[in-house]
Amino acid sequence: MSLLVLHMDKFKKDAIRGIQSHNRRERESHSNPDIDYSRSAGNYDLHESASDNYAQAIQNRIDDLLLVKAVRRDAVHLCGLIVSSDTSFFTRIGKDETRRFFEEAAAYLTDFVGRENVISAMVHTDEKTPHMHFLHVPVTSDGRLSANSIYTRASLKKLQSDLPIYLQSRGFDIQRGVEQKPGSAKKHLDTREFKQQQEALNRLIRESEEMAQRFQKTIDELEQREEELKKSIEEHEQQAEEAEKILQEEFSLPKATVFNYQSVLQKASALIAEQNKALAVKHITQMRMENLQREAEALRQKQTRLEGEYAAHRKQSHEEKESLESQLKKADAIMAGFLEFLRLPEIRPLHLDFLNRKRAELLQRQSASQEMEARQETREQHVQQEREAVPQRRRSRMR
Repeated sequence: MSLLVLHMDKFKKDAIRGIQSHNRRERESHSNPDIDYSRSAGNYDLHESASDNYAQAIQNRIDDLLLVKAVRRDAVHLCGLIVSSDTSFFTRIGKDETRRFFEEAAAYLTDFVGRENVISAMVHTDEKTPHMHFLHVPVTSDGRLSANSIYTRASLKKLQSDLPIYLQSRGFDIQRGVEQKPGSAKKHLDTREFKQQQEALNRLIRESEEMAQRFQKTIDELEQREEELKKSIEEHEQQAEEAEKILQEEFSLPKATVFNYQSVLQKASALIAEQNKALAVKHITQMRMENLQREAEALRQKQTRLEGEYAAHRKQSHEEKESLESQLKKADAIMAGFLEFLRLPEIRPLHLDFLNRKRAELLQRQSASQEMEARQETREQHVQQEREAVPQRRRSRMR
């Protein structure tokens, strides 16, 4: 069973330019990696507008209202409704039915807010899950610019209940998203949590793949460095062996006499210098070999530690993945069972009756709320009239 995603946002004047840029893909976004711009040509707007400029279209609509007071700079100029579901829903119904789904949703929302207030109904197909950005100017039935009057808690609940019922009547197998209530014990996932768990699972898979790539790259670098160290050690061993040979060679000097002592002395000095040089080379190469061996041992220990960390990470990721997959399967099973239950001939009428009663209760509460607001407004007007009448009575007494 798939659930409807319906999310509302309010935007002030300063945000309009950015919303247009995002919806129409006017600039490439570096903050949203989920957008595949090679598929952006498949996006489409279900609302025909006389102007491609959101700010101008919004201002034209506000001008049409002929408001007595100027609109505050921090007032809400635009409201956006995001309509979507889970990826499997759109995969199951196919491309043509996906478009019809958004067309029906846009038609319902257009009736809800008034066609003259609609700015855009852009459908994005270039992200992970198809969704629609339905944008409109928040104009009340009596011609006021007031998002708070249109989207009260009661009206939002009603919209979230009525839209899926309407879509069901148009042939779509979709249910209302479960409202999240603080402290409530839920038996199945709501749309947001379901999507969050799917994203968490995908993120876990990506992180595991990235971890594997980083691990393999590190291992390759360590192996390359180890190979370099082996070659260096072999070269130094060869130098040390050559120096050792020089040190082990036996040299004989001719017997010194009065006539050849200078040449014998020079030859002896040369032999001593050669052996000192060989001794120094041997000492240096041994030190370097020891350093390289220590570095090689440190690299082997680092590789062993990384292999252990990677194994632990894989085990943890596997356990988390199994847990998430298990939760998603349970959620799917519960949703599917609930949907089959609602389809039973003896249950379907009861369910529809329950929905109708809930709608009637919502309407009744909304009517009572509006009546209370009207009474409050009447009281405030009466108080204001009384305040205005006090100075007049004082002036009358002074005369």
